[in-house]
Amino acid sequence: MPHSRWSRADIHIHTTYSDGADDVPSILEYAARHTEIRILAITDHDCLEGALEAHRLAPAYGLQVIIGQEVSTNRGHVLGLYLQEGIPCGLSIPETVALIHAQGGLAVLAHPFDRMTNSPMRHRPRPRPEEWGDFDVDAIEACNGCQMDPQAGGRAVELGRRLNLALTGGSDAHHKEAIGTAYTLFWGHTADDLRRALESGSCRYGGEGWTRRDYLSWLARSWWPRARRTMQRAALSLAALHIG
Repeated sequence: MPHSRWSRADIHIHTTYSDGADDVPSILEYAARHTEIRILAITDHDCLEGALEAHRLAPAYGLQVIIGQEVSTNRGHVLGLYLQEGIPCGLSIPETVALIHAQGGLAVLAHPFDRMTNSPMRHRPRPRPEEWGDFDVDAIEACNGCQMDPQAGGRAVELGRRLNLALTGGSDAHHKEAIGTAYTLFWGHTADDLRRALESGSCRYGGEGWTRRDYLSWLARSWWPRARRTMQRAALSLAALHIG
């Protein structure tokens, strides 16, 4: 049956399995009830557990979930999509991309120019102009909802066009209310349609950055509780040393 519409996918979402504030059922319920997004990629940092759980539960919410991972390479983050197995962290970007491709996945260079996140621009030496193409990724994240550098998106677009790569959007949601703030547009309505759009470069990016309220919500619900638990553990450790 021919497709007759563009659809939105959010291909960069985190859960409590890494540094997100919300668990998988909460994310799926929110996306189904409060957004236009019907295709999601769960991309927790260096683990697949959240994506696997979401993939299993998604049909009950009328959603499709792509199994993904945000891989920490030695020079920044790479999104692995359509994965079967987890990808080890700490490798080079080309090594990471090769492992993603070996299992039939697609690789997206995440927030490549945002110096406030783990990107190639945070690591020295920074990539030379000709080196970006050697990363061998399938797409460039042109619109990342979480990034704060106002020039990062434009530079990512320029890079993607120079390398003739697909340009994607993703919310980088760390709490459910940010889902869909940035997204990837594609012709069709299934995860397979999205894959074909990524491979052909026919997808588009859209959306905007997080609002101040989004940042405050994430800090209150995710970052601060984790920091408080860390401080409590440190205090207990110091107390134990003092008693000893």
